[in-house]
Amino acid sequence: MTEINTTCAICDKPITKENDSKEHVLPNAIGGRKKITGFICKDCNNESGEDWESELARQLNPLSLFFGIKRDRGTPPAQEFTTTGGESYKLNPDGTMSLPKPIYQIQPFENGVKIQIRARTTKEAKQQIQRAKKQFPNIDEDKLLSNAKEQFTYCSDMLDISPSLGGHNTGRSIVKSALALVVEAGISHNACEHAKGYLLDKGEEACFGYFYNREIVTNRPDGIPLHCVYVKGSPSTNQILGYVELFGAYRLLLCLSSNYTGEAFENSYAINPIDGVPIQLNFELQTTPSEIRDTYDYKAIPNIAYKEAFSRVISTGQKRSAEQEIERVSNRAVDHAISSLLKQGEIELNTENMNEFIGKLWENLEPFALHQARSRKRHSNTTSDDTNDDTNKN
Repeated sequence: MTEINTTCAICDKPITKENDSKEHVLPNAIGGRKKITGFICKDCNNESGEDWESELARQLNPLSLFFGIKRDRGTPPAQEFTTTGGESYKLNPDGTMSLPKPIYQIQPFENGVKIQIRARTTKEAKQQIQRAKKQFPNIDEDKLLSNAKEQFTYCSDMLDISPSLGGHNTGRSIVKSALALVVEAGISHNACEHAKGYLLDKGEEACFGYFYNREIVTNRPDGIPLHCVYVKGSPSTNQILGYVELFGAYRLLLCLSSNYTGEAFENSYAINPIDGVPIQLNFELQTTPSEIRDTYDYKAIPNIAYKEAFSRVISTGQKRSAEQEIERVSNRAVDHAISSLLKQGEIELNTENMNEFIGKLWENLEPFALHQARSRKRHSNTTSDDTNDDTNKN
């Protein structure tokens, strides 16, 4: 029943074999995989990708890093965050954290100065030592470098990851995703007057809003920070509705048309962005014009609804981060211990060198063990405080 759309949904120019493009329903930058053709031309694909998709990806990059999403191409860019204690760190795509830049500090005291240098690589350390040499010519560069130690430490505070979603470009990316599924269902994009008006006219009212009044996904998988797009056309209500979720936390209701008279249809796409595997979801979406108006006016967000939605998936990111760090620490500790034995000419473990081997293992395991102990104690104290607060309220 697929109807061929012969014009671009954005510029309305005829689509030909030469200018047709493969458009991601959801941007690849946030983990989308599904592509369709016959929707927008190459020029509009490139332009909307640079303006709309890039802004959506930028705003959601903290969550892309936190959950470790998998893309068709590349990885999310590392991003600098501030901790709750005011320090700055860069969160990398593999889940590690690093200094955003080398640290060079001079602290004067009674008989001289103390120079503290923290660098990410040996090359950076050399550069900072040379910087110190220019200020203090009597410095022994070789001695300083030989005394430098490679250390793996843990931040004592939490990263303040506070993603936000908003703005015209981000909104247009979301609406375009829904419109793409309408077209894939064989319905002309011209049937979606609200979507087309919003995409083409910067002064047009946004045809979507946050929606948490009730559950739209009836078989929601527990803990998965899913992305999904769902569209539904109903001639009985004259509506083409859309529903978009991003990371299982941002939930948006769209009204693409309120004058639809064609055949009833449904289409959907959902994916787990962590592993790139599609998900089969069931949707139940019915609404009224007054509820749509309330959604546009930010009245469909019950108290703490967003936090509750986010809390359902946050533990997945935390678990992934912990598992990655355990693997990294274990591999690093074993490699360090083995290389220490090899330096001494040892090639196998025996009763004489076992204690030394275990000691070398612990050199790398100790920071992680202490960090875990502090984190659990902090979590225990927080839970205790929450319990006391609830008791007092009752």
